[in-house]
Amino acid sequence: MRSLRVQGSSGRYFSIVPRLAPSDSVEFSRANQKSTTRLVSGGGLDSVDRPKYGSVIIIGGGIAGLSTARYLLRHDTRIRITIIDNNTDILPNQSTSYSSYAQQQINLMHFNIPSRRNGNMLCPSLTIPWTTRSLWSEAFLPLMKSYFAATNKKGRAPPTISFDLPSLMLDRNMWSFASHFLIQKFFRSTPEHQSNKSILEYNMKCLDDPSDDLIQRIDYGRCAKGTKLLDGTIVGTDSSGDIGLFCQGLLYQLNSEYGDSFSIVHGEEATLLKEDGELIRGVTSVDQDQGNKETRKADAIVIACGVGSTTLCRSLHVPCPVFPVKGHLATVASKVHCEYNITLPGGVGYAAPMAIGNVDGRYLYRISGFVDFSLHKQTDFERIEALLQAARVHLPDLELIDASACHRPISADDRPIVGSTDKYSNLFLCTGFGSRGWSVGLGCGKLLSSIILGMHCEIDATPFLPTRFS
Repeated sequence: MRSLRVQGSSGRYFSIVPRLAPSDSVEFSRANQKSTTRLVSGGGLDSVDRPKYGSVIIIGGGIAGLSTARYLLRHDTRIRITIIDNNTDILPNQSTSYSSYAQQQINLMHFNIPSRRNGNMLCPSLTIPWTTRSLWSEAFLPLMKSYFAATNKKGRAPPTISFDLPSLMLDRNMWSFASHFLIQKFFRSTPEHQSNKSILEYNMKCLDDPSDDLIQRIDYGRCAKGTKLLDGTIVGTDSSGDIGLFCQGLLYQLNSEYGDSFSIVHGEEATLLKEDGELIRGVTSVDQDQGNKETRKADAIVIACGVGSTTLCRSLHVPCPVFPVKGHLATVASKVHCEYNITLPGGVGYAAPMAIGNVDGRYLYRISGFVDFSLHKQTDFERIEALLQAARVHLPDLELIDASACHRPISADDRPIVGSTDKYSNLFLCTGFGSRGWSVGLGCGKLLSSIILGMHCEIDATPFLPTRFS
């Protein structure tokens, strides 16, 4: 098995090899496409009924968009799905197998892409949304700490939540987000807030569904056996895995499995939705290299582009209070072998084991943490150092491999936004996952596909519908 060479922060190199055995490779080809037979289940479709929506455009090729496409096509392969994504390198390498975790690490090594811009944890145990917590501890106290940390940093521990006040005060999205947060907190607080538990558990059910051969063929480095809390208790429902590799594998499988029913347009940014009365008839996108515009028509439109969802919805006057909250990530190496996700002291974040080790006994961990309300994407290395200091309690010999920051699309009530909109019956949203994208993405995609197809939803969709913000 080939080993990988990683350069640490000290300048020296060490070799790592995957912990997991490689699985059989699958050629990236459409030569062996499966026939488009109908799947019939409960309220599903048969070979005679025509689908309600013959064509669907999904804006966003991340886990939300890909998961929605997967379940729409699982139930009806007659639906023609087009994904539009502004990422120019979203397509998997067609000359390479993507069925083996080991091979993926060799050909798409994590340290060539800073921390993959995502965490590694699958955490159905993280169920509590902001709106059920104290407004003082969750908003006002962090705001005060942000101010004092900015004016007198000496000797002060960094606040877990921070606010970049100068940029936020001038941002209209922040004012809208704050208004919806207050409305949900004081006027619409119901037991539905505990519904995050249902979508988190549903997501794990989808990942582990033995009847879903396509999902089970994806090797994304499932690793951790649970999460170790601060008191040492182990939450066995949790795990870890690489969401970047999962999305690459899912895209590869969709291309291979569904042939002409599935296509992806990459390197184009959706800028305009075409209205026709109470319906959206098409999407205009701009090629990021050439600047050319193209409008594509479809029977239904899904907005699943994370932090970009708000801009598209605002142009249509559709409420979508999603704000880009910055989180920090780091990949580290350590000789400490832990089979669990680790809760870091002070609640600043988590360290998740990756399914990689090496012959010298060193292992890789993905560390993620902090919540920064800031429009800036730059990595704050004081935040990174604070994460490393917290992680050294459990990984005293850790060595930094890389670090980065990313914006996470958090909704005003910290629950996913999944379902149809009030204003347009054929416009659907699948966004607002926040820091739980990996822990809810697949489940949200399946839930939305059931809503689009008019099928029975396996969990109550009401707490996640966009109409709660109308």
